[in-house]
Amino acid sequence: MRIRHALATACLGTALTLGVTAFPATAATDKPIGGKIAEQALSQYTSTNAEVKKRKYEGAANGVNAKNNCNFYTGFWTDPRNRRFDGTSAPRTGTDRATCGTSKGYMYVKKNKTWVKTWTPVKWKSRAWCSDFAKYTWYWGGAKVTGLNASAGSFRSYGLANHTWHSRADVAKAKGAYVPKKGDVVSYDWDRDGVIDHVGVLTAYSTKYKAYFSVEGNSGEKLNYKNTKQSAVAPYVVGYTSPVKLKSP
Repeated sequence: MRIRHALATACLGTALTLGVTAFPATAATDKPIGGKIAEQALSQYTSTNAEVKKRKYEGAANGVNAKNNCNFYTGFWTDPRNRRFDGTSAPRTGTDRATCGTSKGYMYVKKNKTWVKTWTPVKWKSRAWCSDFAKYTWYWGGAKVTGLNASAGSFRSYGLANHTWHSRADVAKAKGAYVPKKGDVVSYDWDRDGVIDHVGVLTAYSTKYKAYFSVEGNSGEKLNYKNTKQSAVAPYVVGYTSPVKLKSP
């Protein structure tokens, strides 16, 4: 199967709205790994921290959407100082040839031979980034991220390898062979050609409506909170990958 990571500029137009814009709040004590991941995803969108707010938009780390694929999340994973450096590189100039900027974020870096979590400058990089965002929320939410990369299709591969992949058909069955959960990553195939084009992180799910909310990177070329009820069995949904809890940091 070919794997590509297309820009998700059609996300807003394809979300299915069923008339409700909020789900009941989850109790504060409900903090399994999926809840932690959903919390991470939402915090990236709702944070009032000046540095984190910049991450909602592509550009030069200036909080303005330049639509050039420069983003914080790719910069995080491609930083050689990062304990979880993904071993890849990405351009420091955007698709419009503008130089990507720098903003701050938490990262584990080595100091005096010890890994220390610190608030540090992160150089933004340019590439399609929905997978980089989803992987970021899984990492800080406590999930295993080995096997995930910048390809949207890597989440399906991860799910198959870890036995946590659930197809749309599993969700569509009358009694629901699988019920999507907070923290799951939904995979999309916009053209229905067998290629995973985009991914998003579930932040809420309704069994009554078989619908979900999500936060998605590189959706309309920005970080997008899709808080209208999206059909969990829409034809462009391929399936869902559940996270595996990381046994040790």
